[in-house]
Amino acid sequence: MFTISPARPLPILALLVMLQLNLAAQQKIFTITEKYSVSNIADSLLKGAIAVVRTDETFFEAKDENTATMKVHHVVTILNQRGSRYLQFVEVSDKFSKLDEAEIIIYDAMGRKIKTYSKKDMQSTAYGSGLVEDGKYTYFTASAPAYPITIEQNYTTKFTGILDYPDSYLQQPGVSVENFSYIAQVNALMGLRYRVLNSNIKPEITSSGANTSYQFSARNMPAQNKEFNSGPSANYFAKIELAPNKFKMMDYDGSMATWKEFGLWSNKLIGNDNRLSEKNEAFIKTLIGGASTDIEKARVIYNYLQQNMRYVSIQLGIGGWKPFSADFVQEKKYGDCKALSNYMKAALAAVNVPSLYAEVNAGENAYPASDDFPSSPFNHIILCIPQPKDSVWLECTSNTSDFGVLGNFTENRKALLITPAGGVLVNTPKSTARQNKMSIVNTYAISEDWSGKLTSSFSATGEFKEQQIAWMNGKSSDEKAAYLLEVLKWKQPDELNITNGDAKVSPYKSTATAAYEQLYSMKLSSKVFINKKNYLFFIDGTEEVSNRKQDFYFSFPYIKTDTSIMQLPAGFKLETIPANRAFTNDIGRYTSTYQWDTNTRNLTMVTELEIIKARIPAADYPKMLALKDEIMKDSNEKLVLITE
Repeated sequence: MFTISPARPLPILALLVMLQLNLAAQQKIFTITEKYSVSNIADSLLKGAIAVVRTDETFFEAKDENTATMKVHHVVTILNQRGSRYLQFVEVSDKFSKLDEAEIIIYDAMGRKIKTYSKKDMQSTAYGSGLVEDGKYTYFTASAPAYPITIEQNYTTKFTGILDYPDSYLQQPGVSVENFSYIAQVNALMGLRYRVLNSNIKPEITSSGANTSYQFSARNMPAQNKEFNSGPSANYFAKIELAPNKFKMMDYDGSMATWKEFGLWSNKLIGNDNRLSEKNEAFIKTLIGGASTDIEKARVIYNYLQQNMRYVSIQLGIGGWKPFSADFVQEKKYGDCKALSNYMKAALAAVNVPSLYAEVNAGENAYPASDDFPSSPFNHIILCIPQPKDSVWLECTSNTSDFGVLGNFTENRKALLITPAGGVLVNTPKSTARQNKMSIVNTYAISEDWSGKLTSSFSATGEFKEQQIAWMNGKSSDEKAAYLLEVLKWKQPDELNITNGDAKVSPYKSTATAAYEQLYSMKLSSKVFINKKNYLFFIDGTEEVSNRKQDFYFSFPYIKTDTSIMQLPAGFKLETIPANRAFTNDIGRYTSTYQWDTNTRNLTMVTELEIIKARIPAADYPKMLALKDEIMKDSNEKLVLITE
């Protein structure tokens, strides 16, 4: 601010200069304090976005095979409630990594600073359950009095022993990015390998002294959304993956230059922990009884594992890679995926059945391992029993999975077999429709006042079995009802009772009995209209995307059969028996048949749907819609009853 003395007026030129300086100073203050104003975001980045990343800067420095530091500066403007996950800050510390510094700054929509939080303001909680050396979560959730709101995070993590170099996602679904920068600096003698998925950006590589830096940069990336049922985000969103050639975890040196060498390190890590004591070997030999073939022996031991061992999650310290010993599991009766798979391997070895420990990246959005990029993307362990034709794969953490069935958590992806000669990358099997079957038998008893009772019997295998167990086995009445009402989309009954069978038996069976005060959907003069089913038979494609660009995914291939027997009340008959239908294309097969018995007054409706494959290329999406249309035409057709 300045004043003009009336005694000595300033020359016009000097006045203009001072005005310009003052405006420049005000502009500088605006830039410093309100640079995160929403008004500064380009329209192209706001379009279709739930949040805008203003700055995403990571500097990762690997000083040697055992020591590294990562510094992160991340600023995101959250535009609405759908982006609220960015209000959360969570970092994990353990024996090998430590959150050193952390700061969170909150800005309003104008970019004005509201509040600053330091690490001491955050909460932390131990995890590890006392089973191994405890790690710690450091977490904080910012409040959002209104949207838009901007969250700035600044933190530093220090590593002592590092196997996984930090990856970086350039974008997440529904999020645009103004500025992105990832710099990885390593000692030139160590080397660094990288790959970029779903993007053509390349790093700028520079050398300074003994170090080599790789800088990945991008600007102004509009939001990209995921279409309905489009499968893993890994198929569409850009990601940078880094991997070392050499690494060290505690006293375990290793090489990741090839899959073979990485497997040799895993062998060294496991050491003698995959062997049972003589006492425990003797127990296993007694356990198998008269089983003679390798598969028979494996079934007996797997059944014992499922009935006696419990899964606990342990991912801390070297325990994140090294399993508990087989004897530990035998005695304690618990373990994580590594420990249980390692125990199963040792138990099989006790009766001369060879098997292989297998590392896999599990879950729906897992980025796949690559034949030509050895790294450590794995987060789960399963077991493989090699066979001349079809090898047997075992999920050792599940108490309910069928023998030899992986499920969609780990099927149809790359796994690293840890053989005596090192690592070998192979494909896990994928299930067929006939392995995932749901059979439903519905019996309707309809009274003359159009109230009625329904009894539904379910028989499920494969993924349907796991789905029903997860929702209903050992659950409360409300939780069981939620499966029928929310997942299968049942018509709300007036009374409902559900009973379950044995979760360890396949197929898994359950029964639901329901009472309805009114079974018809509409009554018009002498005509009564009734739905063919009290639930949605086909629920996978209920939303549609025009001009689809991304592949369509079913959760798994399957066969679903519905047999509905409807006993009509006296005095009524069908106006018309529905026509039988049959439709087949590359996506699936659908049939429905109708049979009327005048003597028993029963209408029997049999419907079957087979989804042949889980992944449908975007170009074939119209075929999926054609199948859906046939199903919906049949499902939406009402039964019309008239008086006799």
